[in-house]
Amino acid sequence: MPPNKEGVFDNQFFDKNELRDVSILNTDWNVYYESDPQTRVSVSLPAIFEGKESLVFEKQIVFTSDQIKNRQTRLGFLGLNYSCEISVNGYNIYKHIGGAYPFEIGLPNDILKENENNTITVKVSGKLDSENSIPVLQRYLFPSVKSGIIRDVYIKTIPMLHIAVANPVSELDQSLSKANISFELNVENSSFSRKSYQGSTEKNFYLRINIYAEGSATPQSKGDYLESINSEVKEFNVQLEVINPQLWSPETPNYYLCEISIVSDGQVIDKTVRQFSFFQITKKDSELFLNGNRFEFKGTTYFLNETDLRKINSYEQIRDDLSLIKATGFNVVRFAKMFPNPYALKLCQELGLLVLIELPINSVPEEILQSKDFETRAKASLNEFSANYSRFSNALMIGAGSSYLPNSTVTSNFIAQLSKITKERNFFSYASFSGVPKTAIEDLDFYGIELFSPGIEHIKEELPKAVEVIGNSSLFISEITYPNYKGNSNGYLTKNSAEAQAKYLEDFLNFSSRFKYSGFIINSLFEYKGAFPSLYSGYADNGLYTFGILDYSRNLNDITYRILFSKLNNDARVTIPIGSKKDDSPIIFILISLFLAVLLAVLINTKKKFREDCSRALLRPYNFFADIRDHRILSGIHTVIMMFIEAGALSLLITIILFYFKANILADKILLAFGSAALMKSFIYLCWNPQTCFLIVIIILIIKFSLLSLIIKCASFFIRTRVELSNIFYSVVWAFLPYTLLLPLELILYRLLGNGSFNMLLLALFILFFVWNIQRLLKGIYVIFDLRPFIVYFYTLLIILVTVGGLIIKFQLSSSTIYYITNSIKQYKSMIF
Repeated sequence: MPPNKEGVFDNQFFDKNELRDVSILNTDWNVYYESDPQTRVSVSLPAIFEGKESLVFEKQIVFTSDQIKNRQTRLGFLGLNYSCEISVNGYNIYKHIGGAYPFEIGLPNDILKENENNTITVKVSGKLDSENSIPVLQRYLFPSVKSGIIRDVYIKTIPMLHIAVANPVSELDQSLSKANISFELNVENSSFSRKSYQGSTEKNFYLRINIYAEGSATPQSKGDYLESINSEVKEFNVQLEVINPQLWSPETPNYYLCEISIVSDGQVIDKTVRQFSFFQITKKDSELFLNGNRFEFKGTTYFLNETDLRKINSYEQIRDDLSLIKATGFNVVRFAKMFPNPYALKLCQELGLLVLIELPINSVPEEILQSKDFETRAKASLNEFSANYSRFSNALMIGAGSSYLPNSTVTSNFIAQLSKITKERNFFSYASFSGVPKTAIEDLDFYGIELFSPGIEHIKEELPKAVEVIGNSSLFISEITYPNYKGNSNGYLTKNSAEAQAKYLEDFLNFSSRFKYSGFIINSLFEYKGAFPSLYSGYADNGLYTFGILDYSRNLNDITYRILFSKLNNDARVTIPIGSKKDDSPIIFILISLFLAVLLAVLINTKKKFREDCSRALLRPYNFFADIRDHRILSGIHTVIMMFIEAGALSLLITIILFYFKANILADKILLAFGSAALMKSFIYLCWNPQTCFLIVIIILIIKFSLLSLIIKCASFFIRTRVELSNIFYSVVWAFLPYTLLLPLELILYRLLGNGSFNMLLLALFILFFVWNIQRLLKGIYVIFDLRPFIVYFYTLLIILVTVGGLIIKFQLSSSTIYYITNSIKQYKSMIF
């Protein structure tokens, strides 16, 4: 990955000063498979890998005698993916449960070696689980973040007596002219447990707090507090008051620096600096207010795949992206489905962007949410990452996840448990739902509604019902998504074009200005690559999701971006061309069905024998198969031609159905339930490429006729009746004759499916044809083998059971997969109804 230079960010980000030293450990790492420690590769960080096997990252570092005897050493990670075990000199010291949020761990001084190499070992696993890990394996529209150490690693050395936790919590009075700041401080004495410290008297010291406005050298408020420490860790709660604070808002992103020092005998022993802001979010009369002024979320989700960068390092990319988000007119950034780089939060505070962070939980079934192990893991992860991001005061809201089923008792109980933790940490809580919630959840402050195209007319009717129970100020649209996989066209009547995306956003923003709720989040300003391919987003070889407004070129002349900029900034109106509606039904569907129908009609009308065979095979199948058994004359050429026509008809039927589901969210999530990226990519490729799909399927079906004949021939070895392979082949081909009756329907099938009125009738028809053809095949088998029907049906049932068992093993059709399939259906119903 592109190396990150120390000079890209300031020392305050790492809390580095004259008393605290920070060294970046990004170079000279060795990496190897856990199973093969002898084969090593030298790498620099950030570094990523693919595959399910764990990799071990190892580095040698030398500590001086002063660092070990007189200082406390901490090892910090800004982010790694997914879970890891950390050891120093062979001693396991920490196990990271998973998630790319920042964390620090103290290194026990008694295991460190003076003035010689110390070995730091980090064993990283990227394996996700369908039921236990967070995120789970099935990640819908998640960014593709690869495994490895994806951000900086550093060593921080601090004094033995030091400030371990310093979280300022501010509260403004109603007049906004005075702010009370409460400090939850933990002071640690790392030498307390040493023999040299035992028996010593209590040591008095001052906690000195200075609060500086941005760019000021004179503290606006300060205080000295005389304290004593008689244990290894001591907690303090102190308060300060700031008169006439400079308030933070998206328009005026003022911030303060809080300098907290430990002073003893007139000497500063330790010092830490925190950057924070004063602002007040309140709900009044079903409206949201920021610092007493009416406020509305105008946000976008931001996905930065740091593991995909090749030319620019993550710090520079984050600064460029967030600056553009701010310039576009947004005031909120939602970091969904992933843990953000902490540097992004610092930049958001300085740029004037409120931040929403959440657990990377999405579309998890109720059966898994009920698991105590999963709930415990979710609570632990929420506690860990909220504690590590709490140093950024603009991190306004902590989310419990997304795509929850609305109005579900199981879901409500799970969200309530997480929201309680969020409230205890002085954050607002929120959750995002795949439908309109109509029941209140305990301790949940904000309810997000995910809006996938089209959906606007639907929520116009449903929102008032939610408002009655939840209130306007608690509702916001958490994801506004419209894929653009057709690019520029002649106008917005062309569905899923750039103009249609622009029109969709314009209609929604017009609706949003009339309906008073907390706001909206666009999903997303930038395109990004996904963890799994997606039907809904359109097929792309590089895994790119197409519902972002701007692609990698950042073309600001894009019509959707211009509409968005105009609406967010009340700028001049941008006209979107209407154009003409284009039929997206490929002409190949009509041409193939016509060709096959004409070919069949010509053969029937020109070949009397062919016409008689078709008539008898369709209307009197028992007599027809009996003729095959008795070696009556049947043309092999006619049979082969019929095989191609049947294969073409069935292939065209499958192609049309797949093309109809090419952007279906339900099909998307059902495919995802299997957790196989290769399966999804193959299926989606066939859906989005009908010509290729037809050719592949027809070849498979032709091979199927041959293989089915061979399988039946092999089964004949277990009976006394001797049947020739040609007779079996004739029976198999002519058994599937009814599929040719669908050719006239296939001329208009795609339009009928698009209409939607006949879909259930068509489904019943296809099932009927499938059962009819299977029944004909079984009839042919027991006629030509002269067997009793029940024997054939018994062995057929046995084969089906073996086949299903093989599919279960192949696609890992476990209980969790079933959970995800049923949950997908429930979610789709909640989105539609």
